[in-house]
Amino acid sequence: MTVRSYLSPLLAPFLALLVLVPAPAQAVDGYAGIAFGTDQKAFLAKKLCTFQPRKIDVVGVEYFECSDLAFAGEKVEAGAFFIDGRFLRLSIVTPLAQSFLIAEGLTQKYGKPSSQSSAAAFERLTQDDDAQAYLAFDHDTVVYKFSAQAARKKQVLLIYTSPHYEPLLKEKQLQFVKDSL
Repeated sequence: MTVRSYLSPLLAPFLALLVLVPAPAQAVDGYAGIAFGTDQKAFLAKKLCTFQPRKIDVVGVEYFECSDLAFAGEKVEAGAFFIDGRFLRLSIVTPLAQSFLIAEGLTQKYGKPSSQSSAAAFERLTQDDDAQAYLAFDHDTVVYKFSAQAARKKQVLLIYTSPHYEPLLKEKQLQFVKDSL
């Protein structure tokens, strides 16, 4: 099934449902019992999957990835992001066929989105080769990101992120630039 088959008939009622669900007063502080800020060694010792280090072109970030994270009854790809040796973000490539069930589950767990793309952005996913749309929950610390990429490849990422990730990343990247000035 494609994102188009999910989005077209269900988009309007789904987005309407999101507006009606009250937001619970809880905060995302990690994933699967591993708190944001946990040191890298302790995070890897939890063995969520077979994380391996990978080089990425993001200054200040250490990245580990795996292809065997258990999620919704499947083995999926995941990535763990560390700044200063501390776990601050996890991305999960979710099963495309379950994208709307996952979105509904996120809404039930975290309440209505704290931010989201426009309905037009979701519609572009069915028409463009390079489109993105998202639903974000709990002060944007849980992001469900739909992407249409070249050759009509579809991907849906679930991202759990510490509210400290972006400010720390910016600080690291600014320091890198300042060192060259």
